[in-house]
Amino acid sequence: MRATFTQEQLEIAKTVRALVEGEAVTARTVLTAGEWTAPACDITLLRDFGLLGVPGESALIDLLVAVEAIGATLVPSRFPWHAAAVQLLTGTAIPADVLEGRRVLTPAGNPVPYAAAANGFVDGAIQEAAEIVPRRSLDPSVPLSSVTTKAATPASVDGQRRATLVVAAQLCGVAQGAIDLAADQARTRTQFGRVIGSFQGVAFQLADAATQRKAAWDLTLYAAWAVDNAMPEAEIQVHAAKAAAGKAAVFAAERCIQVHGGMGITMEADPHLYLRRALVLDALLGTGADHRRRVGELRISARQNA
Repeated sequence: MRATFTQEQLEIAKTVRALVEGEAVTARTVLTAGEWTAPACDITLLRDFGLLGVPGESALIDLLVAVEAIGATLVPSRFPWHAAAVQLLTGTAIPADVLEGRRVLTPAGNPVPYAAAANGFVDGAIQEAAEIVPRRSLDPSVPLSSVTTKAATPASVDGQRRATLVVAAQLCGVAQGAIDLAADQARTRTQFGRVIGSFQGVAFQLADAATQRKAAWDLTLYAAWAVDNAMPEAEIQVHAAKAAAGKAAVFAAERCIQVHGGMGITMEADPHLYLRRALVLDALLGTGADHRRRVGELRISARQNA
């Protein structure tokens, strides 16, 4: 595995970041409006980045760096979920209209994100919905629904792993966005004539959040490499990555609230937006507790069979 990103991967992250940073539709605007609307950047993301992570076309890490960049901004894009659905189709013939973004998919399951805006639901194949029942989401910018499909096809193990890592990458992005927001606050807010970032009680919180986020992102990237190369440790690394990414995102969002002090718990400040997104993503495609439990089971099994 390479120790650094390729130039192409750096360009992917830079391009995606430029697309989403100027987006008018954000988690804040959705919360204020009370309903989700598609951000303008979705048109370009779905049309031009559909081949990222598709085996034979692009490395899975290529997709993850794009998704991480989106997660850091909290832009309510369908692209990461469409990409996760495409990953679930690994090993099957993926229709051209899906890869070109003309048909938008989302992973089947319970709950299902962006169900009302999806053209199909994916387990191991593309399914049609028999019933869609909206559910209340802690993060309105990730609308959730209960979906009953007309048929069911088990997803491949490889597809499940790849889709799980897409969510882990989103979580790593959320963690980074929360850290960036907290760091900006620590650099600009003053108390007792000093910026608060100079106080150990603030600096240590940010350092702990950055350390957890870096560990989770490194683990997610390694897991992606292991999956792409069919390494024996791929399964345990995927479970560990999703668990670590969820924990890092929630921790970073909580620290962001702490750094903002009293106003950090208000609706007017943005830290709670990161916590909302972290908690919702941590619960999708297997909760952090589910993945941690599976890591433990695999480690016990490996030791018993050694």
